[in-house]
Amino acid sequence: MKWLRVGLLATSLAGLGACASDPVPEMQAYDPWEGFNRASYRAMDVADRVALQPLARGYASVFPAPVETGIANFFQNLRTPLSALCGFLQGKFDRGGKDLGRFLLNSTVGLAGLIDVAGRAGIEFQDEDLGQVFATWGYRRSRVLYLPIVGPTTVRDLPGDVLNRFLSPRWLLGDAYGWPVATLDSLSLRSSALTATDARDAAALDPYAFTREGNHQRRLDKLYDGDPPVEDFLDEALDESDDDAQ
Repeated sequence: MKWLRVGLLATSLAGLGACASDPVPEMQAYDPWEGFNRASYRAMDVADRVALQPLARGYASVFPAPVETGIANFFQNLRTPLSALCGFLQGKFDRGGKDLGRFLLNSTVGLAGLIDVAGRAGIEFQDEDLGQVFATWGYRRSRVLYLPIVGPTTVRDLPGDVLNRFLSPRWLLGDAYGWPVATLDSLSLRSSALTATDARDAAALDPYAFTREGNHQRRLDKLYDGDPPVEDFLDEALDESDDDAQ
């Protein structure tokens, strides 16, 4: 994953970047509440290692890969209408139209989203959200916030994270989105993140900083539709830190 690689590099350069002037402020994670966020991260990390991570590994080992993929497709499909709406709110009518088409195709031909028929036809999930809408409307830089259950986010992205993670599938499923279905949704999401968290743990770096920088890069990737000017920023940060050292 590109954001994982940049997360590792950005974590290593965090001290250097802090000393350099930032030509593009949003390129660096803005974390003035780091003390609170680290405490919240530690509490969530304990709960994750004790309960959620073992359950997610058990979930991944019990269900065959096609079943696990079908479950992930089903829940992603429930979140697609919100992605379409957020695409339209940003003026990205092509992306919003693709998501709307995906939802209609997968909900019918794809058996309520279990089969990603649209993906096989080349119509990819655009993954737009409310945080991107706010950024498009001018709210570009925001404070990092780490909350239990929600995880790494920002003040700007928090409403969209809550809407996308908890409310969007509930609105479509209604009372059917009870504890069993919500638990299955959570395990599916956590299982999909195992590769990322295993890479974090294997990196043997500051896990909080790695998570923060990785999430920040992932968000930049979405805000810039897959082409953030991160490499230019890192090159400038390195050049300026070299100048300061001389």
